[in-house]
Amino acid sequence: MAAEQQRRRKRRTPEQARAEILDAATDLIARHGPDGVGLRKVAEAVGVTHGLVTHYFGTYRALVRAVLKRENERKRDLVRERMRADGQVPYADGMTRVLFEILGDERYVRLWAWSQLHDWDVGKTPGSPTHLSRLVDAIEAGVHSVLPPPKGPDRARIETVVLLAMSGAYGYALGRRYWQTDLGHDPDEPGRDDAFRTALTATLADYLEGHTP
Repeated sequence: MAAEQQRRRKRRTPEQARAEILDAATDLIARHGPDGVGLRKVAEAVGVTHGLVTHYFGTYRALVRAVLKRENERKRDLVRERMRADGQVPYADGMTRVLFEILGDERYVRLWAWSQLHDWDVGKTPGSPTHLSRLVDAIEAGVHSVLPPPKGPDRARIETVVLLAMSGAYGYALGRRYWQTDLGHDPDEPGRDDAFRTALTATLADYLEGHTP
């Protein structure tokens, strides 16, 4: 018990403390939903005082915003990395691959679904770019580095593909177990997710490359 207490009272730099608080809050919020957590539970999970959590984040709402903002930034960085030009047209397969990689993180899917259902703006201010618009910026830069205008798709077509990809991928992530089971399939059977991703990729590629209006 003494060793555990000593471990939980270890000295931390401000950066370490803030990161550990965000890590603990992310895990707790994903499992219980923001309404089932609170600052005290986060402080207990990290082994710090309630006052320290308040010092770094102020309010619980601000802490939840910080959790959502950090997770969205991580996923956006992942998309940007995957969409870098590599000498070929990477966007159709690359877009769905990175979405399915993101959606393999069930913790993030739960956080994302909760934020959408509860209309959290994650710190957005009027007139500022949204997380989605910055995501499209990253994809557009990758596409146009390979196929610059007018040969490549315009912004409107890219935005439509992103919306289609997100709708298909996120919807599948949230309902896949129920739907596959209801259709008489084992949702954990190897290859089922890949088959869906391949079909979605083909549809997106066909539209993005201008083969359909």
